[in-house]
Amino acid sequence: MGFRLAGASWRIVRSEPSLVAFPLLSAAAAIAYTLLVVLPIGIGGFLAFGDARILGWVLLAILLFGASVGATFFGVAAAHNANEALEGRNPTLGGGLRMAVSRLGVIIQWGLVSATVGLILQILADKLGGIGGAIVQGLGGLAWGIASFFALPILALEGVGPFATLKRSAGVVRERWGESLVGNAAIGIVSLLGILLALALIVPGAVVWANGTPAGGIPLVVVGVAVLVVTLVISQIVGAVFRVVVFRYATDGAVAPGFTAEELEQVFRPRRGLRG
Repeated sequence: MGFRLAGASWRIVRSEPSLVAFPLLSAAAAIAYTLLVVLPIGIGGFLAFGDARILGWVLLAILLFGASVGATFFGVAAAHNANEALEGRNPTLGGGLRMAVSRLGVIIQWGLVSATVGLILQILADKLGGIGGAIVQGLGGLAWGIASFFALPILALEGVGPFATLKRSAGVVRERWGESLVGNAAIGIVSLLGILLALALIVPGAVVWANGTPAGGIPLVVVGVAVLVVTLVISQIVGAVFRVVVFRYATDGAVAPGFTAEELEQVFRPRRGLRG
């Protein structure tokens, strides 16, 4: 079931190539933000205050905020274009970006909330340390990921504030919970396989390169990095499309092209305790 849903989401991406541009733009924006904002602040702070612990937390907060805003901005644009494609319209890259700009206020607010959650989890993990810290961070991240699962389509299609978005997303998940993450899990499995393939090329290539044979190592590293980039880009946009598809069905009963009502109904089979 999960792989059929992931495959259907991928076919939607193939039908609308502009969708692939958004994760690429998101990655470029993240790199630019790190180099132009985070790095200068970090260097300036180190020169002024030395290796202060508080400086590390400040830099982490700045990094998380910028990364969250950037990822949300382009994710909202992608969700908008995916919805336009599902509606039978012809979305454009510029149209998606303009819509995201119109939602910039709530995107920044959501980015602040998301970054705050990430920072709190990191602080708790640092305080607890060891396995306990890792468990708290992992479980906290999982809970946040589930509660905010439909945040991007809600921000794109409804444009409500961050707390209303979280409440709406968590409400849909709670009301319709069953196997609603199977498609996302399948996307994650395929993504993991792609990442492992990339590492299987990059690691031996780097070893060969380091041992003085660049002619043999460089091609492996280049191909491995290319596989990694393609894997991350495709998994990110397919995941965004999947969330739009299942959100539309969960809230409006809309069946996207390439899916069936029976498949989507099985995806959203309620918990046994909610039957009747």
